[in-house]
Amino acid sequence: MCIDTSGKEFKGTIFASDHPDAKSRLKGMGLLVVELSEKKEKSGRLYQIKKKKITDTDIYNLSREMSVLLNAGINIDKALELLMGSLSNMELKGILQQVLRDIKGGKGLSKAFEETKRFNPLVNVMIKVGESTGDLKIAFDNISQYMNFQIRFKNEIRNTMAYPLFLIFASIVILIAIFKLIIPRFFSIFGQDTSSLPLISRALYSLSKIINSTDIFFILAFIGILILSSRRLNYGIIFRRLFTCLLYLPVFRNLIINLELSRFAYSMYSMLKSGVEFINALVLSKDVIQNTSMVNEIEKTVPQIKEGKGIADAFSYVSFIPPMMLGMLKVGESSGNLKEIFFELYSVFDEKFKNSMKRIMVLLEPAVITVMGIIVGVIVVSLILTVMSVSNIKL
Repeated sequence: MCIDTSGKEFKGTIFASDHPDAKSRLKGMGLLVVELSEKKEKSGRLYQIKKKKITDTDIYNLSREMSVLLNAGINIDKALELLMGSLSNMELKGILQQVLRDIKGGKGLSKAFEETKRFNPLVNVMIKVGESTGDLKIAFDNISQYMNFQIRFKNEIRNTMAYPLFLIFASIVILIAIFKLIIPRFFSIFGQDTSSLPLISRALYSLSKIINSTDIFFILAFIGILILSSRRLNYGIIFRRLFTCLLYLPVFRNLIINLELSRFAYSMYSMLKSGVEFINALVLSKDVIQNTSMVNEIEKTVPQIKEGKGIADAFSYVSFIPPMMLGMLKVGESSGNLKEIFFELYSVFDEKFKNSMKRIMVLLEPAVITVMGIIVGVIVVSLILTVMSVSNIKL
């Protein structure tokens, strides 16, 4: 932890060769070191208190500002210095400081970025291509456009899912409140013997007893799972396996395919636009797909294309690729304009994904309300039947 001249606290990571070097760099950044701890990694040492994740937004802002600075004719080292001065993310600031030091030591920009091991391989390749062509400002501009696409894409999914998830959460809370507060008090007037009550009433009462007697266990189990998962589980693997399972469900199959193909197509467009060779672009772009089965099938096309098979012919063996995509790939291959073809494919699949999401959301909202209504209706009927059996009340 460090503080600046105004007393503001900063937590993050800085790359350094040893403890004095880390202190010296932080001092050079105008920061006073309060606490400093060491963490070893395969690539060397880094001193940190709390590791902060570099988000897509951070990379987008970095690449956009670098593009503007380079377009203004500023040298790469001076551009990095100016960029570091405006950053509030100390983690990213420390990484860029390492990049700047490596550049001044004679390393190439792409090599310096790659050795940090903190940036997406797609980002590293785009910088490498821009460096080889001598046009880094275009490379950073392409990176900013790609990251902007990723940010907008994720935000659209979150915004679409916000209301249905809130509806489901509210329904669960209401049901828990009914089973914990209303039902136990209502049935308490009947005493312990509920054998004379209607079957549906006895079932409701038993369910209420189960929920009320095991809530502490569930809470403790949930906390335990969260603690264990935060330390041991790989959320990326879990997410990929979930997507793999959804691919086999008829309702979600087309939705998942359109989602993954739209991301894949835009990644291919960004790679080809940046000047990346088709094979390298394909190898990198397949990693943006979350569904393991789809990744494995696309991976099989790489050796086929290397052997000289046509792109459309190689993709024809991929089961989830629609005929429309194969036709467009043939056109792009024959015309030599694959970059624009992949952008058109992105537009098509993105539109299909959005339409599919709208249809599912239109059905999901009334479905949740209907299910909730049925459950509440069953509860009300059970209570009414119980009241009608008032002769069973023990006075």
